[in-house]
Amino acid sequence: MTFSTGSLCEERKNLNLDKTKKVGQIWRTLESGIVVPEGMFSDRSVRSKKTLLEIKERAQAIESIYNDAGIRMPTNSSLGELVRNAKILSDNWLLDKQDKTNHQMLFLGIHLDRIADAILPLRTVPEKEQYLKDLLSGSLNFFERKRSMAKNVFWELELWSKLRRRTEKVFLHEPPDIVVKYGESRIGIACKKLYSERHVQNVLSQAVGQIENEFEFGIVAINIDDLLPEDAVLKMHSSTAVGERLNQVNSDFIRKHERHLTKYLSAGRILSAIVSCSILTDVESERPRFRNSYQWTVWTIPGLSAKQKKQIDFFYETVMQ
Repeated sequence: MTFSTGSLCEERKNLNLDKTKKVGQIWRTLESGIVVPEGMFSDRSVRSKKTLLEIKERAQAIESIYNDAGIRMPTNSSLGELVRNAKILSDNWLLDKQDKTNHQMLFLGIHLDRIADAILPLRTVPEKEQYLKDLLSGSLNFFERKRSMAKNVFWELELWSKLRRRTEKVFLHEPPDIVVKYGESRIGIACKKLYSERHVQNVLSQAVGQIENEFEFGIVAINIDDLLPEDAVLKMHSSTAVGERLNQVNSDFIRKHERHLTKYLSAGRILSAIVSCSILTDVESERPRFRNSYQWTVWTIPGLSAKQKKQIDFFYETVMQ
């Protein structure tokens, strides 16, 4: 695996949504040598073909959501700076001023594209004002390793928007953070973003508390983007290699904290954990070369009852399709 700053080539015009998918089984070898299934993984590397002009239009659409809600977006906020960068990036290309475009501007434009995927669906959410305000509280620069309210809320919205593409019955709900309805059942999803690997057990305990009183069962969704190297682009030889590497990162986290997952989740109603990491990637042999890539790796509690297994299987069959 190589983390680098990449290079600026013809990809300035076409940025990253071709979708690749690989679903498989996580297996673990016990001390006895027996290999047992432990969970599922889903490789979803997202590569879009949006032009820089389209990304500018998405930046303007974000501005419109704020204007319509009567919320001022400060130009010196992290989100305001990303919106401004996306517009300048597009204008430089259209006005043939490529000499005024650098690596950082290009990569931040790709970041804005990812952010737009999570924010734009808020148009149809009546109670969106607090989410919009929280997105202005701190850094949304994915190259930085800074704790911020904006990143915490963004992870909730990003997961919600991804689930929303697969089922209409997914809602923002406090607490926990997200609710998915199917049939007579409701699944509560507690979203947790980590900035270090200290006190993971406290994070899991909080998630259990968010689910316990209202939901028959739940899921904790853990984002570990900020555990990856800062100011980095992941350089790999293929999309398949990207998916495998990110799944390895997630799986390593699960193995390291398996005892905490087992202890805190088995004591409550949380049956499963989604571990997610996202990073800007550079696959030189493919077009587009630079893209946002992400991976979900799923861990489920061993020994679920038949009813629990049916519920959790149905959920993942829906969202991983």
